[in-house]
Amino acid sequence: MSLAAEQLVYFYVPGYKPNYIEYAMTFYPMNIILCLEDGTPEDKKLEARYVVKNALQEFTDSEHTLIVRINSVHTPHWEQDLEEVVPQRPDRIRLPMVKTADDLRQIERKVQEMLRDLGLDYTPSYEVMIECCEAIANIGDIHQASDNIYAFTFGGTDYFNNCVAKGLLDPAREVLSAKQKLGAYCRSMELQCFDTTYMAFRDLEGFREDCLLSREYGFTGRSVIHPDQVAVVQEIYGTSLA
Repeated sequence: MSLAAEQLVYFYVPGYKPNYIEYAMTFYPMNIILCLEDGTPEDKKLEARYVVKNALQEFTDSEHTLIVRINSVHTPHWEQDLEEVVPQRPDRIRLPMVKTADDLRQIERKVQEMLRDLGLDYTPSYEVMIECCEAIANIGDIHQASDNIYAFTFGGTDYFNNCVAKGLLDPAREVLSAKQKLGAYCRSMELQCFDTTYMAFRDLEGFREDCLLSREYGFTGRSVIHPDQVAVVQEIYGTSLA
């Protein structure tokens, strides 16, 4: 499999389930997202931090790219997440529910303080998640807030729920519009852009159609939750539109 194909797939694994993590490590090399946020229940947050910390230590020489999705800066968990995972030097950190440039700056300040205190020569790259209307309106400012953004990613479920909470008439249409805006922005800036998960993992034909549309919007890869989705992502996003 080519390096380009490896970069297309972002496989979510719940951070509190060590057996799931071990299973994911048996796959051919890809991006593995160790999830401390939505994939981990509230009462498992503490446990998940230590499971993910141990996984980063155990699989430090893995061929996989190991990414940790921490909890949002708008929760009480994010600082503790960083304190456990940053010293382990994950390949990248996925940042959910970044609404403004200040959100991103706050996270970077915390990370830089930790690196200085620990004396670590390490600069993490970030995958910034766009999951609300405020974020898509602030996309340019968010982008300019850090030189360490590797990619933007889209969180479709949270974006839909945000539209519902705002009382917007057609949340599904708003989600499509936001995806078009994000994809177009990232394409214009030559940035990586990863689409949201497709939860109906048994509906591979529907997933394929959604991936084709996503690629047209400008997305360059996709997060997945099931091994059966991997080949579809490689096929669709690995095909140039040129």
